[in-house]
Amino acid sequence: MDELLAEYQNEIVDIFIKQKVSYKNIDDIKSLIHLYFSSFCSQSYTHERMLCAGSYQKFSDEINKRIMDFRRQTNRGAFGLDKYSESIIFAYFGTCSANIYRQWVADGKKLSVEELTDIATQLICNGMSAFVKN
Repeated sequence: MDELLAEYQNEIVDIFIKQKVSYKNIDDIKSLIHLYFSSFCSQSYTHERMLCAGSYQKFSDEINKRIMDFRRQTNRGAFGLDKYSESIIFAYFGTCSANIYRQWVADGKKLSVEELTDIATQLICNGMSAFVKN
């Protein structure tokens, strides 16, 4: 079972770390948000449960941590701040994205993926715009 969970984690993480993304431009961040939600919304029911069910919170948190650690390393200095401040920004981005997705699933997916992505983009980007230079 542990090997199967690790395989699922790797599949999900690989979707995101294969994408080269810059955090220097708000349009790049919007593209990443779109990728995040379109990718997660197209996953199997098994993946969805592992990302959203409380009993799999540790699994989901590990996926988020691995993705954000990778983004922090590959985009170091993107916000022109010290590494601790940037760490907070990446945590905000990852946590907000994951929580918005979980809430959408908990609400029974009543919004379309496009509506979900639009709302998430507005929420996340308006918060991040204070730190993005362009």
